Amino acid sequence: MKHFEKIGDWLSNIFLPESNDTIKVVVLCVVTATTFWFFNALNDNYSTRITYPIKFTFPDSSLVVVNELPKKVSINVSGGGWNLLRKTFWFTITPVEVPLEDPVSQNYILGNSLYTLIADQMTEIQLNYVENDTLRIEIDSIRTIKSKLSVDSSKIDLEQNFRIISAIQKSHDSATFSGPERFIKKVPKEVFIEIDKENISSNYSEEIYLPTFGSSLVNRNPVEVKISFEVAKFIKQELMLPFEKINAPEDSNAYIFKDSLARISFRIQEKLAGNYNLDSIRLVVDYDRINEADSTVKPIIKSLPEQLKEREIKIDSINFQYIKP
Repeated sequence: MKHFEKIGDWLSNIFLPESNDTIKVVVLCVVTATTFWFFNALNDNYSTRITYPIKFTFPDSSLVVVNELPKKVSINVSGGGWNLLRKTFWFTITPVEVPLEDPVSQNYILGNSLYTLIADQMTEIQLNYVENDTLRIEIDSIRTIKSKLSVDSSKIDLEQNFRIISAIQKSHDSATFSGPERFIKKVPKEVFIEIDKENISSNYSEEIYLPTFGSSLVNRNPVEVKISFEVAKFIKQELMLPFEKINAPEDSNAYIFKDSLARISFRIQEKLAGNYNLDSIRLVVDYDRINEADSTVKPIIKSLPEQLKEREIKIDSINFQYIKP
């Protein structure tokens, strides 16, 4: 009783520091009555809902849990107040092990199927029923695939007038992907690495993470690949150049060309512009290619300097007039 008196004095000093002795006595009585009621109530039987720990087990190590499995189940139980209090707050309860025979094809488990497993483990309290209707299970087989790694140069975002001038180098030509089969099925035989950088105007060299195809459970080897290539700025050039004539017919004098120069245009790397010999560009007009219908002929390129080879060169047609002798 002295213990309860101390508790009463402590509470009254906190909440009623200026109160008189009568109020302190009332507070002490309320605390004492509440305590007796609480301990007496624990001797009665009750029905209530509690959460009970469960643990799913499966023997195959080649399986992986896709989404976290349920760790608790709600159950309705009956028992004495003291026993319910211990099961709810005071003691760690050993989880009920739920074996899965075919976890890959088993997408769920019915809550009432756990009744016997939980009831066999319970002591001191009575299991009435399992409140959960269904527990979702997502477990999948582990699968591994090897894919080729590529880069689609047409999807690389370059700044205007810039072009790639080297081969695209990759630190790895292939990669392996391992994880849940449902995600590995999405991995194509050729994986295109996406370069997110925009308006590239200088030589590129970066490590790029390979995709996980929708799940962090997908393991990649390697995880990232180094991509590098060179770029340069290109400018447009136009030249007016003389041309030679070949395969002239007997009445070649009847063909009067309106221009003595042909115009060609192309794009060339900026630092190479002008660093070539114009005399090495040879244009030829072949009389056999003359289009009599519209009185035009397009010159043919016979020779180019190395700097202009493999360039896309546009040549304007030359107009002429045919005057019968």
